[in-house]
Amino acid sequence: MKFSPLRDKILTLALTGQLVEQRAAEPEVQQIGPAPAPDEVPFAIPAKWKWVRLDDLADSIKYGYTASANDIGNAKFLRITDLKDGKVDWALVPFCEIDHKNLANMKLEPNDILIARSGAGSVGKSYVVENLEQGVDAVFASYLLRVRLKHDAPVWAMYVKHYLRSPIYWAAISQHARGSTGLINVNVKQLASLLLPLPPLEEQWRIVAVLDDLMARLDQMEQAYSELTGPMSDHFRNLVLQQAISGQLVPQLDSEPEVEQVGPAPAPDEVPFAIPEKWKWVQLKEVALYNPDVCADDELEVSFAPLEKLSDGFGHELTFDQVRRWGEVKKGYKRFQDGDVLFAKIHPSFQNRKSGLVTKARNGIGCGSTEYCVYRCREPLLNQYLLWFFKTAYFIELGKRTFKGTVGQQRVNLDVINAMYIPLPPLEEQRRIVAKLNELLSGVKQLSSLKEFGLE
Repeated sequence: MKFSPLRDKILTLALTGQLVEQRAAEPEVQQIGPAPAPDEVPFAIPAKWKWVRLDDLADSIKYGYTASANDIGNAKFLRITDLKDGKVDWALVPFCEIDHKNLANMKLEPNDILIARSGAGSVGKSYVVENLEQGVDAVFASYLLRVRLKHDAPVWAMYVKHYLRSPIYWAAISQHARGSTGLINVNVKQLASLLLPLPPLEEQWRIVAVLDDLMARLDQMEQAYSELTGPMSDHFRNLVLQQAISGQLVPQLDSEPEVEQVGPAPAPDEVPFAIPEKWKWVQLKEVALYNPDVCADDELEVSFAPLEKLSDGFGHELTFDQVRRWGEVKKGYKRFQDGDVLFAKIHPSFQNRKSGLVTKARNGIGCGSTEYCVYRCREPLLNQYLLWFFKTAYFIELGKRTFKGTVGQQRVNLDVINAMYIPLPPLEEQRRIVAKLNELLSGVKQLSSLKEFGLE
């Protein structure tokens, strides 16, 4: 997830003179080259700033070298694909063979600005050359443009780089740099004619310092967000669910009665992990009816839900947007009613946690894919607790070990599933567990679907 709209807003503020203060002690920028006509100026800038064409700041703007990367060569070869997040890992850049004349023309120097000029998803990439390895030459590929600023130009290369990442730059090149395919393709002439809002040199330094700080912070936020909504969030969910089914998520209350054993108790070597004293290990088939019967009038309208209508992951939504008459679907489909718990038995839907709770079905009844496994809870098992149990890594791993069938058509062994032992807390504790899980995991869900600042 990228903070692109927020980055664009910050860059726009910087390049319109609204990010840092203008200081009275700093001199006004002298006009470099012809001033643009009034109708060419895209927006207002501070009084001390000037609109300057990139060509008047640059010593040269050149296309890159057409060559192929080799394991052995005489120059490091920088390609569009080597530019990542405004940086280059020079250790990974391949070598190429290049003759002496072209090496002199294409050689990179510190503070050269490289710009991706074409390629879907690449245009707009930029890089300011730094950290060149001493004694090793580097050249750039043909899909890059090199801007080398004049030594006496009152502009900092890093300021230009931020300009090249801004929506202001994008708006400018989008008007004039469309190729025959409709994709942006920047050439030297177009780049040279671009207008750049130029602040006093000291203000450029302040702008770059603030931008570098803010962009670094956004990088950290993106990394943290990625971790929280990716592997870390899954680890958190799995940990919380395991705590829930082992009695570590909510306190046990003295006022609540001990669970009575339902059906046979497991042998000591069959118990997979410890649970509180008041809990019991019970077989699933003793507390939930598998594939329960549903009866209705043939003319009754009921909900119909194919397998894709059941959400996967840690959600539990079952979407009902199709209606059938009961007589049309009562045979050949899995039948269920409000309150039943479902999970998909087929690979890969099973390990993707495709499971849910039936609610708000048409007339309280529904039918759907034969890949559904349907369970109706009996006292003292709460259906929402069973649903969360079906989401646990413990259940998923156990089910995966029972897979049978040909590759691509593997399904869990329901005889094993129905006979498996599940940890059963007192009924009121189940309710507290469900409430706590809903509270904790809904927070992770909200983080994953965050839309503030235009995140996407």
